[in-house]
Amino acid sequence: MKVLLIIAFLTCASTTIAQTISKKLELQEGNDAFVEGKYDTAAIKYERAKGDGAYYKADYNQANTLYKQDKFEESTDRFSALVKSATTKQEKAAAAHNLGNCYLSQKKYKEAITAYKNSLKNDPAAEDTRYNLAYALQKLKDQQNEEQQNEEQQNEDQQDKDQQNKDQQNKEQQNKDQQNKDQQNKDQQNKDQQNKDQQNKDQQDKDQQNKDQQDKDQQKNPSEKGKISRQQALKDLDAINNDEKKTLLKLQKRKAKETKNKQKSDKDW
Repeated sequence: MKVLLIIAFLTCASTTIAQTISKKLELQEGNDAFVEGKYDTAAIKYERAKGDGAYYKADYNQANTLYKQDKFEESTDRFSALVKSATTKQEKAAAAHNLGNCYLSQKKYKEAITAYKNSLKNDPAAEDTRYNLAYALQKLKDQQNEEQQNEEQQNEDQQDKDQQNKDQQNKEQQNKDQQNKDQQNKDQQNKDQQNKDQQNKDQQDKDQQNKDQQDKDQQKNPSEKGKISRQQALKDLDAINNDEKKTLLKLQKRKAKETKNKQKSDKDW
């Protein structure tokens, strides 16, 4: 029984060593494919190198492969996990640096700045990380300025749009007021014309009624046709008397003149 146990132990040990060697081989082949730009092949090799256990180098290189394939969201998740699982400052600094690169590629500048600062805490002398941090800070400033300009432009555009709407509303209101005024003037003119027409009609009706009444009165008293009023008769009598007085005065003047001429003739003889 003891011999069997020893044999079993030796068998297990040999298997573990073989698996370790196989993982390292897959890792190396993955690295070679990564250098050659064969990222799909590299991703497969790194996945195999991980095996059932946690193999940090394989995870790290696989995250880099995803980054090279522009799979930024996936690589971000992988590097975030690697920052937490790293056991040395060098590993934490490298993982945080690459995590910053993932955020930077997605224009998430605030997150990138945080990642680069975390990397510098573990490796303060890393020049690449310092440069990337300065670059991310400048890009964040540019982004904020652009957002501010866009916001100001949007506000200006909105103000212009509001003013245009206001002007249009004022114009429409003025047109409506003018139309109402024109309609009121037209209604008043129509009303005035109707009143005038009604007055004319009433006058015509009144004149016709008077005429009808005169005709009716004339038909009722035919003997009075040609009869003048007392006032008119007195007026005519005065005119006759005046004419007679004038005629008598003329006759008297003529007679006096004839008498004078006759006396003068008798004196000469």
